[in-house]
Amino acid sequence: MRLTKLFVVVFVALLIVIGAAAVVQLAGRAKTQPESTNSQDPIKISIASAVAAEPWVSAAAKEFGGKEYLVNEQKRQIAVEVFPIDGVTALAKWANGEFQTPPTAWVAESRDWVNQANAVASERTRQDIFLAGGQYRDQSVAMSPEIWAIFKSRGDVLERKFGRPVDWQVVYAAATSKGWAALGGENGWGRFKLVIPHPKRDPAGLAAIVSAAGAYYEKPAVSADELKDAKFLAWLKEMLNTVVDFQPYGVENMLLYGPSAGDAGQVLENYLLLNADSIEKRWQDGIRVFYPDPVAWYDFPFTIYMGKEKETSAAEKDAAVLFKQFLLAKDQQVATLRFGLRPASPDVSLNDPASLINKYANLGFKERVPSASKMRQASRSGLVQLGAWFVDNYER
Repeated sequence: MRLTKLFVVVFVALLIVIGAAAVVQLAGRAKTQPESTNSQDPIKISIASAVAAEPWVSAAAKEFGGKEYLVNEQKRQIAVEVFPIDGVTALAKWANGEFQTPPTAWVAESRDWVNQANAVASERTRQDIFLAGGQYRDQSVAMSPEIWAIFKSRGDVLERKFGRPVDWQVVYAAATSKGWAALGGENGWGRFKLVIPHPKRDPAGLAAIVSAAGAYYEKPAVSADELKDAKFLAWLKEMLNTVVDFQPYGVENMLLYGPSAGDAGQVLENYLLLNADSIEKRWQDGIRVFYPDPVAWYDFPFTIYMGKEKETSAAEKDAAVLFKQFLLAKDQQVATLRFGLRPASPDVSLNDPASLINKYANLGFKERVPSASKMRQASRSGLVQLGAWFVDNYER
């Protein structure tokens, strides 16, 4: 009887040991094998979009969703989440690997930002996170230039005084003058006031400063050494000292406060087009626009993140390609005109009834940007230097 009890105890103990080993083995498999997904579930992708392009990209995402697409020879629905992020913040996150969940794709302000993010991140990851060729390559999906905006009364005075449209040299002369009365304007206007987006919060601010450097050095590309040159920075500071309040997007202050917040500034055409009607209605003084030379272009490249499988699957990358193709289709390229952008496709006419460029042509907006050199963005080290200089001079 005792032997029988002993046998039962030993047998039960053996079963417990075997069961525990099986649980450990299954747990190990669960960790090493990818979690299975239902092929009927939508493929979810996320798009980090430049602030200026986000309303258009989000509207396109709504049209794109709810339909089936062929992905890896299977019909699947694709759910697209779009969130806005400025290029200054995005560049830092890509460079330092700070995205908790990296987006499937990034619609940056400029291809220069993509190249800089890739160059810095590849030093950390030992591989390119964005590709320059193949189906996953970055492609421009919309366009918008930086332009000069000035209240009409002020623009007329400056044109009479200097005999040419507003540019950085005219702005410098106005900024260093004794005031509007000395320029031929009204004494009540006070001193000249420049409008520029906040360089640490809006890439348009950095692009404007780089554009100023291009005018100062009279060339469309400037080096990091040229950007930290003491004479250039002293010249730049004389203009920036006239800025009443640095705000993202710049044009918002012109909309809210009129000439008291600023007389003229270099802002993204997209922002100005979206606010032109409000400025015209709110302030008796209209606005005029001029296209600079060299001109800084935002080309909004759609670039797909080439992360590890656990970060972004092959199906998600392919779904992002399909959404990129959707943005480049004629209907969505025409839709850019309703959002104050320009189509990336050369086959789409800018002469569309919904085009904001045509709607406000009387202010100086042009379908065809006058032939001008393209202002190239500075290197990341140059932009970092400018950012640090701005903080030292205007935020401490």
